[in-house]
Amino acid sequence: MPEVGKRCPDCGETKAVSEFGRNKRMADGLARYCKPCFRVRDARSYRKRKTEQGKVVRERVAAPEGHKFCPRCQEIKSHAEFGRNRSQKDGLADYCKPCHTQAMREIKIKNYGSERNYHLKRRYGITEDDYERMLARQGGLCAICQVVPGTHVDHCHASGLVRGVLCFNCNNALGHFQDDVVLMEVAAHYLDGVVLWPDFVIPPERGSGPVAPTRTYHLSRRYGMRHEDVERMIGDQHGLCAVCWDRPPEHVDHCHRPGAVRFALCLPCNTGIGQFRDDATVVWRAVAYLEATFVEWELDEDELEELARLEDARWSEFLSRAVPV
Repeated sequence: MPEVGKRCPDCGETKAVSEFGRNKRMADGLARYCKPCFRVRDARSYRKRKTEQGKVVRERVAAPEGHKFCPRCQEIKSHAEFGRNRSQKDGLADYCKPCHTQAMREIKIKNYGSERNYHLKRRYGITEDDYERMLARQGGLCAICQVVPGTHVDHCHASGLVRGVLCFNCNNALGHFQDDVVLMEVAAHYLDGVVLWPDFVIPPERGSGPVAPTRTYHLSRRYGMRHEDVERMIGDQHGLCAVCWDRPPEHVDHCHRPGAVRFALCLPCNTGIGQFRDDATVVWRAVAYLEATFVEWELDEDELEELARLEDARWSEFLSRAVPV
């Protein structure tokens, strides 16, 4: 007749077979001790081994329902004070959020020397020394405007390769123009007073809604224009941005020195031009900066020819659209 229970020598109780773990070396295939007693013995053995190794083993601290003890700050805090960790039995991190942040900072400093070095290595594959050398070659200034100190590492989003160190505005402006050399050349011509009108455009569908009083007031006070004047200007532009000729215009663009209105632009082009300080020279420098990158990456002649071909194709795409004006 099969055995329905087994006696645990530690607690002296006879318990069901399900209360014992598996052990193939035993005759009955079950562990010698019941599961609770085995956990006590295992914890005691663990503490003994760690003590012999000279390590401190923290004792478990009972916490009320919905709370947990943080062994780093030695405080009992609510579960909301702990981050998530699915590998833990309770689904919570070992340390509370402030202690976890501090512990991660110490690990980064220990392994990488500093938090900044950790982020540079993780995101760009360079060290602080590489960054300092790169900035020193630029004279400590932004590689594009050459006026403001360089603070941001610029990299190609397609290849991940680092190009240089830029100021916040120039780095952000490249992002608004999506590193598009042709588009930045068009923007530079625009700032020089030359608007490149394409032979073909695709007019977008535009709905006519009520005009907010605040918009009329803003246009009149800031630009000396009425809503009807702006609509007429947008109509002359076939409902498209006067730089990229690809997106509907959202902003009236004006020269910040004399204040004269130029044209209506989309948000990325308007913001990008503003962050390039409305200076065509800075935009041309940005174009040269991107083109010089290809040389620094030591592209061979075939690759450079392919880049030139793609740029020519981009110009052709800009200067010709599918629907005639």
